[in-house]
Amino acid sequence: FGVLSDVFAAYAELTRSGPTAELDPVLPHRAPFRDYLGWLATRDQAAAEEYWRAELAGLTAPTPLPFDRQPAPGQSTRSADWLTVELSAAESDQLERFARNQRLTLNTVLAGMWGLALSRYAGQADICFGATVSGRPAELPGADTSIGIFINTVPVRLDVTGGAPVVEWLRAVQDRQSAARTVDFVALGRIQERSELPGGVNLFDSIMVFENYPISADMASGQDLRLRELQALETTNYPLTVVVSPGRRLSVEFGYDPALFDATTARRLAGHLTQLLRQLAAGPVGTLDQLDVLTESERAALVGGWRPGIDAVRTLPALFEAQVARTPDLPAVRSAAGPISYAELDRRANRLAHLLIARGAGPERVVALALPRSVDIVVAQLAVAKSGAAFLPVDPEYPAERIAFMLADADPVLVISTAELAAGLPTDVLLIDASAGQPEHAPTDADRRSALHPTAAAYLIYTSGSTGRPKGVLVPHAGLASFAAAEVDRFAVQPGDRVLQFSSPSFDASVLELCMSVLAGASLVVPPAGPLLGRQLAGVLAGQHVTHALIPPAALATVPAVELPEFRTVVVGGDACSAELVARWAPGRRMINAYGPTEATVVSTWSEPLVPGRTPPIGRPIANSTAYVLDPALRPVPVGIAGELYVTGVGLARGYHRQAGLTAERFLADPFGAPGSRMYRTGDVVRRTAEGELEFVGRADHQVKIRGFRIELGEIETALLAHPGVGEAVVVARADETSEKRLVGYVRPAAGAAAPEPGELYLFLARSLPAYLVPSAIVSLAEFPLSPNGKLDRDALPAPTRDALPQVGYQPPGTEAEQVLAEIWAEVLDATRVGIADDFFQLGGDSLRSLHITGRANAVFDTDLTPRDVLGARTVRGLAAVVEEKILADIERLAFGDDNVEKL
Repeated sequence: FGVLSDVFAAYAELTRSGPTAELDPVLPHRAPFRDYLGWLATRDQAAAEEYWRAELAGLTAPTPLPFDRQPAPGQSTRSADWLTVELSAAESDQLERFARNQRLTLNTVLAGMWGLALSRYAGQADICFGATVSGRPAELPGADTSIGIFINTVPVRLDVTGGAPVVEWLRAVQDRQSAARTVDFVALGRIQERSELPGGVNLFDSIMVFENYPISADMASGQDLRLRELQALETTNYPLTVVVSPGRRLSVEFGYDPALFDATTARRLAGHLTQLLRQLAAGPVGTLDQLDVLTESERAALVGGWRPGIDAVRTLPALFEAQVARTPDLPAVRSAAGPISYAELDRRANRLAHLLIARGAGPERVVALALPRSVDIVVAQLAVAKSGAAFLPVDPEYPAERIAFMLADADPVLVISTAELAAGLPTDVLLIDASAGQPEHAPTDADRRSALHPTAAAYLIYTSGSTGRPKGVLVPHAGLASFAAAEVDRFAVQPGDRVLQFSSPSFDASVLELCMSVLAGASLVVPPAGPLLGRQLAGVLAGQHVTHALIPPAALATVPAVELPEFRTVVVGGDACSAELVARWAPGRRMINAYGPTEATVVSTWSEPLVPGRTPPIGRPIANSTAYVLDPALRPVPVGIAGELYVTGVGLARGYHRQAGLTAERFLADPFGAPGSRMYRTGDVVRRTAEGELEFVGRADHQVKIRGFRIELGEIETALLAHPGVGEAVVVARADETSEKRLVGYVRPAAGAAAPEPGELYLFLARSLPAYLVPSAIVSLAEFPLSPNGKLDRDALPAPTRDALPQVGYQPPGTEAEQVLAEIWAEVLDATRVGIADDFFQLGGDSLRSLHITGRANAVFDTDLTPRDVLGARTVRGLAAVVEEKILADIERLAFGDDNVEKL
């Protein structure tokens, strides 16, 4: 502290004395600092700062860390807790030999491996972290023996390209560090200013310290000294600090902020770095892609999660017929016309199945069902299954053009419908009631056109395609058998229970309802025609004594608070489920969050019964399946790190109907399974918790980039849901009239709460999110628009109106700079008046208008504002602070003539 106080005293004296002040009187008996200040005065500060500007070009956000709890904007952080891991003496020696043989410094090796670990955590190749430098220039005589702290912290930016050879890449890292060594005297604050990051956003959140102190017990003993113990208590103001100490056993100390990281996470990160170092030490090494941060035990736990279940060797008709034999007299279907027993349902399905066989239906053929939710579609589904064909449900409410495409693409052998609907179909129709006089016994392989095996297609479901063209998914019987047994167990279905027929026939959730009911002795409840939402849905649940139902979160949110004592199990799926919905529906009943793409048999993972108080996970894989969380190179990502979800198992679909190329693109060889096994790439981003559960993060294709920032829309949705008045939230990126992308948030008020004002939500988000994550507009809706499947229809979300722009109230300028800037903004943005808290983007600002503002402001203030200053400040008040700071810096330079002293 005495050294530092001398430096501060020197600075104070120089500011009083002016640029001609002598250093000797200011720093008596401090020759090293006098020499260092003199050396700094000879540096080309402008050229050094320009180096850092070029080095950091394009870096618009800090490299994300695997936080257990995200820091709030402006939150003070510190590496207060520490843990230490060590390599063995043999490993340490091997690592040093590797570095020496490859003409690398140990510092370079450690920095490179930490950068590689960060790249794996962030899921990106461009990463940046901090590193301390000694501040002792070799050209300064006596610098290596001077007493005092000369250190500086500078950014280390690396391009971690996965296919790069490790040794060549490390040499490039070393060259880059050597180049930076010539300009590492620039203060970190000045480097930050030269970057493209917004004000107040750190360049990095982790630093690496390579401590190579010449501490020797032998040297001490030569001076009649003895080292008994050496301890250091350190705290940095970064969330994560890595301190490396070489020696007989290389030591790595991890300092972490306990407010942001759990101790188990810190130990895991430390283990990943040492795992990388051990692989280098063991050699030989190939490319970066071949280095794995995971230990063998971690890897085995992440890819060995096969969930055992029943042998999937039965078909849908065999399962149904076995249930008919067990409960022939129980009601299988209930509707306004009355109940139908299992025996009667079986006879109806058998008659239609025989007619279908006579008309050409059989294994590997398709029969389309143009039927609404009804008793008829249950009969038809079972009849098609009994014939051996695959059923294709076609919702009659779909647009005629989509129905025509589905029928043309599937090329069904038959279309089953009713007389009322047949006229609107572009093909010949077999009427559902045309099977009178057909045999009533269950068809066998002797009756069918060929034998029916569990590998045969059970159903064909069309789902939306990324190109706008629907794609058909073929699911085999084996997946149905496995799934049916698993869901009956997980949902606690018993004979006599009542399952609601909620889903559109063209949604694979309707298969869940069929299997949950008629394969388990329960009744499938057919509701009245029309939409099932709000009070109407509540009335069906209560009036029909429903015990089990799958209801998408968006639809469930519309149901008012009513007493439903018999409604024991609610399954949510299709969209993300909010904590508010869990708080409303989980108490007193079994609530399960189910997740599954159409390309697997309905459900791939599901949660344990949900409890209020946390965002619901999507749980663990169902029986006979596995779930992997992988990075773009198909490597398992560590616990807590976001990656893309891949599912595999007997429930996997056979592929896309008549789209071999797309099937090959999405259904990949399973690198962790048995030879010939496949996995499906879901496109969903998830993370695995320490408890082994999966948490939904968002869609890989819902990640957007706006104004240079990579944005995960799910992060903003989670922040909106933290507001007590918000029940549901969705965020989209919409193009405005200038084609500029803007973030727009949509919220539905929580049950019993008034709709929050956009301005209130804007300020609420601003307290927890950086400015670039705060939506430009927030729209409050009484209900979210739903698709026929009961899922959120993003395309139907309305464009925001002026009322949706958060209004924080007019705040007049308080300084001369604010007044001038407010007038410039009003002129450029064509506004009547602009307050100092009004948001640039909400006033219609964009990148082009920011150029006009900076040009006029620079002419008035004679300063060097950039468009990024405007975009980062967002308000007149923020930009005025930037202007005043620049003007003050210019005045100091004019007064003292040397800003090198100022940097200290």
